[in-house]
Amino acid sequence: MKVGFSRVCITPPLGCELAGYYCSRKAKGVLDDLFVNAVAYDDGERRALTISVDHLHLYTKEVTAFREMISERCGIPVEAVFISCTHIHTGPSVGEEIAGVSGSAIYDEYIGIKICDAAQMALDDAEEATLSYAVGEAKNISFVRRFRMRDGSVRTNPGIGNPDIDHALGKPNEEVYLLKVERETKDDIYIVSFGVHPDVIGGEYISADWPGFVRTTVEKALDGVKCAFFTGFEGDVNHFDTSPIKGDWDIRTGYEHSKHMGRCIAGAVLQICGKTTPIEGNEVGFGNAIARVESFMENDKLDDAKRIVELHNSGRDDEIPGEGMEHTTIVAEAVRRVKLENGPEYYDFTMSAVSLGNVAFGGLPGEPFTEIGNRVRANSKFAMTILCCCTNGSPTYFPTSSAYDEGGYEARTSYLKRGGDEILIKGLSDLINSL
Repeated sequence: MKVGFSRVCITPPLGCELAGYYCSRKAKGVLDDLFVNAVAYDDGERRALTISVDHLHLYTKEVTAFREMISERCGIPVEAVFISCTHIHTGPSVGEEIAGVSGSAIYDEYIGIKICDAAQMALDDAEEATLSYAVGEAKNISFVRRFRMRDGSVRTNPGIGNPDIDHALGKPNEEVYLLKVERETKDDIYIVSFGVHPDVIGGEYISADWPGFVRTTVEKALDGVKCAFFTGFEGDVNHFDTSPIKGDWDIRTGYEHSKHMGRCIAGAVLQICGKTTPIEGNEVGFGNAIARVESFMENDKLDDAKRIVELHNSGRDDEIPGEGMEHTTIVAEAVRRVKLENGPEYYDFTMSAVSLGNVAFGGLPGEPFTEIGNRVRANSKFAMTILCCCTNGSPTYFPTSSAYDEGGYEARTSYLKRGGDEILIKGLSDLINSL
């Protein structure tokens, strides 16, 4: 098998709208650059690409156009193009407006061109390679963010040291996945994946957040290595440890904590990179499938939802109830109700997969809960399965069905109706196993 790599800078201009919050944030500066990292695979008969983009997400309309551009320029099937966003919250908004925040038509065109460039450059860089894999752990940097409170309610991100917390609803997946590509005359390629929300820094400055620090830390520690990072399923996990603060040193958010998380994940890579298992087989496989899922349409309380959206869009958030995450939930839930007032009744979600011998990538176009990933991975016939969020589209959260009974931000704001998780689990499992 031949494998190639490319990296292209996609840092936007200052003043662009930053995506990820239900408010306008215009970029005031750059903490570190954003990139597209592309890896190309060629077994002599089939070629495929896995591409990681430092953005919150790319909507289906935009990413479909980008995949078609790559297909036309590079001469590979659309189904062989796997574009996954790292889901950072300190990068530009791209595409359609949401909650008053929208991208720039000029940057939208630019990012498509740069992703296409990265794809072509990765294919051109392909060289004979030996592939192997390993799984390690990064402990105590990812935490389930949904909690049962002592009064029986469920809250997302209830705050550090909140005495009303009873217990977390689930466990994070702390596994770090490494696909190691060794080449004789060109840099080796380390493809790394871990699942936790990349929303550690916040603010109004551009940054690749901890996925960027994973890449830079690995590359500084190892000579002749390029690192690409893919964010795993992270819909119900983030970086907040809700236990009480232990001292001034115990910082749990911001730029330095983002560095800490990147180093922890990179440290796991360094622990396992010398003890990898060779991949069996050298065939490239790829495929897409469609999962049709009912949308979460609710026409009750529609007038109230429209009022909340109007207040939010006019900058009058102080008139909307709730504080912190509860306030965000109320706004996002209202946006969902209004947006789905007239449908669609269904969403057709593109599920994507690429296989390399007995290792596979699987992607869903949103933010699935950890349990969904656990079940897909348990169903997989492959020796290692790397699951990626925000892949080839990014409509919404993908909660488990039980979350709708429990409540919390994700279930109240998801565009997906209860039961969609079972459809997605079966669909993605069947797709992966068909390769």
